[in-house]
This record gives sequence, structure tokens and C-alpha cells, in this order.
Amino acid sequence: MPHMEDRFAAIKAFYQRLLVNEEELEKLEYAVGLLQLQGNYDLQKDALKKEHQHLKDIRQTIDDRILMVEQKLYLGIPDDLEEMDRLIAEQESIVADQEKLNEDEVSLLNRISQIDVTFGKQLASIEQSRNGRKMPLKSKLDTHLAEIDKAEKDTQVQSKFLSFIPILIIPILLDFIAYKLKINGTTPVIFSHYVFLLSLIGIQIFYGDAIKVKIASHLAQKHTDVFIRQITDSFNEIERSKKQLETKYSIKAEDLTDF
Repeated sequence: MPHMEDRFAAIKAFYQRLLVNEEELEKLEYAVGLLQLQGNYDLQKDALKKEHQHLKDIRQTIDDRILMVEQKLYLGIPDDLEEMDRLIAEQESIVADQEKLNEDEVSLLNRISQIDVTFGKQLASIEQSRNGRKMPLKSKLDTHLAEIDKAEKDTQVQSKFLSFIPILIIPILLDFIAYKLKINGTTPVIFSHYVFLLSLIGIQIFYGDAIKVKIASHLAQKHTDVFIRQITDSFNEIERSKKQLETKYSIKAEDLTDF
């Protein structure tokens, strides 16, 4: 049967391993959040790039129109009044389209800037959230380790107290048998009987430590069984969460070396 110290040491090792699993889940959640954020940012940027390309095409069209008007004016002011009116109307239309284009380009630049600012804030929020979880995880482990230390100390005290019961009961039973067989004489006071005293001393010397160890190990098992159930439940919940994220986002926790 494992000693009390070995049982509690194993529980501490299990909790430390559980912390590693919790950190892996935290890393996976961080990676998923980062990938989602980056994916959404890339989609928005792609849409704005297309819009920017569309505005560039419009500007090119306006430049072509300007060049066409300039070429016509280069040949001289037309004598045809209707042609002159068309050129004037085209110039006015070009100016209006340029103003509209300038407004659209300024609006696009503002949206690009706003998307970048929002993306930066969201990145900072994810980082802050991740850093905020590291200390609670460490504190959680420290709490569990403190609980184990307390349980171990309580077990030591209880085992010392309970070990006196068999150490006393066995000599009393032996003394009672000797008394019935009239080996100890006629007085019923057990503390004056050599059978009681010798058996008490003998059990204490030869079996006292073994009795304490056995009782301590038995008590420790009750405590460690509770800890094991808690660890098992936590581990299963962590693994369940990891599997859900890995399946949903087609990633593996062990592949996240860059996070």
C-alpha cells in the first residue's frame, strides 16, 4: 500500500499536470479568438481593397474624360454652339464626379483607419484577456496545493490519534485473556499487569510505526479519492472543450507552437 506522503505527492503532480492542460486549452481559445479576429479583419480589408480598386477605375475614367475634353479644346473652341454646350456640360459633369469621387475616397480612408483602430483594440483586448487568465490559473493551482497540504497535515494528526486505539486495545485484550486465565493474578487493574505492560511496549516498539503508516495510508486514500474525482472531472471538461474547438475550427492544440 502506498505511503501517505506518496499519495499526496502524486495528487500534487496530477494537479500540476492539470494546469498544463488548462494552459493548453487557454492557448487554444486564444488562437481561435485570434484566428477569428484576423479572418474578420482580412474579409473587411479585402472588401475595402475592392472598393478602392473601383474608385481607382472611376478616377481613370474621369481622367480619360478630362483628356478627351482637353484634346477637343486643343483643336480650338468649336464654332458650333451645341458642341460648345456639350463640352461645357461635360466639364461641369467631370467636376461634380471629381468632387463625389474625392468624398468617396476620404470616406474610404476613414473606414480603413477605423477598421485598423478597431482591430488594434480587439487585439489588445484578447491579449489582456489572455494575460488576465494566467494569474488565476496559477492561483488556482496554489489553492489546490494548499488544500492538499492541509489534508496531509490533518491526516497526520488523525493517524497519530487513531493509531493509539489498536496499540491500546490489543494489550487490553491480551491482558483480559491473561486475567481470565489467572496469569496476571486476581487484581483487575490492568496497569499493574505485566502482560499488558509488556504487550503495550512490544506493540509500540515493533508494530507502532507500521500501524501508524497503515492508518495514515487508509485515511490518505479517502482524501486522495476526492481529489482524484475533482481532477478527473476537470480533465474531462478540459478535453471536451478542446475537442469541440479543434473540431469546429479544424485546428490541433499541439500544432499551436506560435501562440
